[in-house]
Amino acid sequence: MNTSKKIVILLIAALVLSCPVAWSAEPVCGAKSGVVFVVGGVGGVDPLQSWAQVTLPLAGVPHEVRVFEWTHSKFRYLRDLQDTRYLKEKAADLAAQVMAVKAEDASRPVFLMGHSAGAALVLEAAGELPPGTLDRLIVLSAAVSPEYDLRPALRATRGEVVSFNSPLDRFMLSFGTSFFGTVDRYYVNAAGMEGFKAPDDLDEDGRRLYSRLVQSAWSADMLFERGCLHNSTCMPLFLGRQVTPWLTRPLDCNPSAQLPVLLP
Repeated sequence: MNTSKKIVILLIAALVLSCPVAWSAEPVCGAKSGVVFVVGGVGGVDPLQSWAQVTLPLAGVPHEVRVFEWTHSKFRYLRDLQDTRYLKEKAADLAAQVMAVKAEDASRPVFLMGHSAGAALVLEAAGELPPGTLDRLIVLSAAVSPEYDLRPALRATRGEVVSFNSPLDRFMLSFGTSFFGTVDRYYVNAAGMEGFKAPDDLDEDGRRLYSRLVQSAWSADMLFERGCLHNSTCMPLFLGRQVTPWLTRPLDCNPSAQLPVLLP
């Protein structure tokens, strides 16, 4: 990212985050600084990659934000979406980067966050990690099928797998995925629109795992901070208000501890 673009993004994010909202600058329970791996969608021009680097630190996230680049090149949308073998290879690369962080400091928190097709990549990467490697995993407008099996990702995560979805995201996650397919190659409405569905044949272990799936659907009170478009979950106000709390509360907090408080 060139310097002038970074300055513009920083100024816009600062303006948005200076709205009359009190951000919790101090993480609850004294969180240790970790790493948030951020993965955008197809085409190499996903706004999450730019906004997360600026917005999350301004919103009080104490962790290092690392963008994981994975696309074939700029604007290769269909190839990124449909080249499943390539995506799995990149997911293995991301898993290796996570393990490198843990090799340096096993107690350092690691989070994965992916938008659209990037959500599929972080879920695949999590599935290659040992149990309990990640603190939390966050998917925004996931371009995978609602029946995607989350059990491998949930096993790799000590805390929650958090999914933000919207029934209004129809152009990309209904028309788009029904016509061109989801990343896991189903021609259906995506989980980022309908939400994830637990398998019918879950055993006790599976039910325990799925109890840590948190699904946040669009609601009218999110209109200002999220809008209703596919990329709205990447915007600064949404990242600050809705995503930041999942990156700042340590897993070993007292159960009565609250997430960062947002005041009018």
